[in-house]
Parts: sequence; structure tokens; C-alpha cells
Amino acid sequence: MTAMETNLDAQPKTFAEALQLVQATPSLRKIKSFLDKSNLSADMKALLYDIARVTVKIGTTVIFIGRRIFEIASALASKFPNLTIGTLVGLVIATLLGGTLGAMSIAGATPFAGLAALLSKLVVLLGVGKGFIDDLRNNAAKAEMDRVSAQFNALGMGFVQS
Repeated sequence: MTAMETNLDAQPKTFAEALQLVQATPSLRKIKSFLDKSNLSADMKALLYDIARVTVKIGTTVIFIGRRIFEIASALASKFPNLTIGTLVGLVIATLLGGTLGAMSIAGATPFAGLAALLSKLVVLLGVGKGFIDDLRNNAAKAEMDRVSAQFNALGMGFVQS
């Protein structure tokens, strides 16, 4: 999946600049077209499209925050391949662990279901952590997170704290 065109380098200083940046995101039609061309499952496409449709109303202004989040997430997935791969590997292993260990039953009871849930979460965290550390070693993760944080801080909506 290739990332949509995005401007992660912009550093708005005022609310008006941040609003202009958020409102300049791709239309829902472009996002839907992008998702339709991807190899994602239908459920994942529907979930991502629902995220892209999220809006916030401040006064009389409607802010298309979901479209910006979708745009940033797709750009970050292409910029941080180690984090993306680590997350995917962790999720696959967690699914296998939960399906096999969680399904084991002894005398009709599933004593390992809680252990499977715990291990699944730990495996996902390890995958995310390993991928993030690999990307952090390249010093790319910190710079990108600072840019994204500055973009949302200028909106003054309290999402991100510096």
C-alpha cells in the first residue's frame, strides 16, 4: 500500500494555518478510491473509511480531523517500514497464539484462555516496540512525531501535549 500525498513537513504556528493544513486533506472520494485499490480486507477498508469520516466542529467550522489522521497514518506507514512490519508480525503471532493456546480445553474448560490473551498483547507490544526502536535508530521516528505533534498542537484541541 503506497502512502497518499501528504505534507508532514508543515509546521503551522497559528490556528488558522493549522486549520488550512487540515482542511487541505484529500477528499473522501479520493480516500475511498485509494482504499478500493489497496489489498486490504473489506472490513479493514470500511474501518479506515469510517476513521476518515470523523469530523470535529469548533464554533461554525467543521474540521475534517479524520481525513488528516488517515493521511498522516498512511504516510507514516510508508516512512516507517520497520514499525509497520513489526506490528504486522506481532499481530499475526498474537492471532495464532490466541487461536491455538486459547482454544485448548481440558475437561471442557479453557484454562489457557487468559494466558493466551496476555501473551497476545505482549507479542504485539514487542513487535511494535522492536519496529519503533529500529526506526528510532535511524532518528526518523522522533523527527516525524515532532512534526505531527506540532501540526495538531496549533489547533489547540488538546490532543497532543508538548
